[in-house]
Amino acid sequence: MGRRLTDGILSVAADPRWKDPDKRSALTENMLLFIRMYRPHKAREDTVLFPALHSIVSSSEYDSLGDLFEDKEREIFGEDGFESAVREVANLERSLGLYELSEFTPRIGALR
Repeated sequence: MGRRLTDGILSVAADPRWKDPDKRSALTENMLLFIRMYRPHKAREDTVLFPALHSIVSSSEYDSLGDLFEDKEREIFGEDGFESAVREVANLERSLGLYELSEFTPRIGALR
């Protein structure tokens, strides 16, 4: 489902008419659905999955897994696959007006 939502987000974001209210509404809905799905998955990874993994593999095995994943990443996405993906996300964020995180961060005076 994550892949389907991501494909929908990318499809609408790539359309030059994404600012049209109907297109923008579809983009917003897909992004909110992705966020709703992603938050509990990420929380479980951080609090259950990764601590459990650390408890069942040694430090050297964990390091070997990291190396294996990096090799697989380069095989699938090329030498700068991760960096390329980061640039692509940054470009999408810029085009959607989401890049400057300070615009979404509450100011100290806003806290009550």
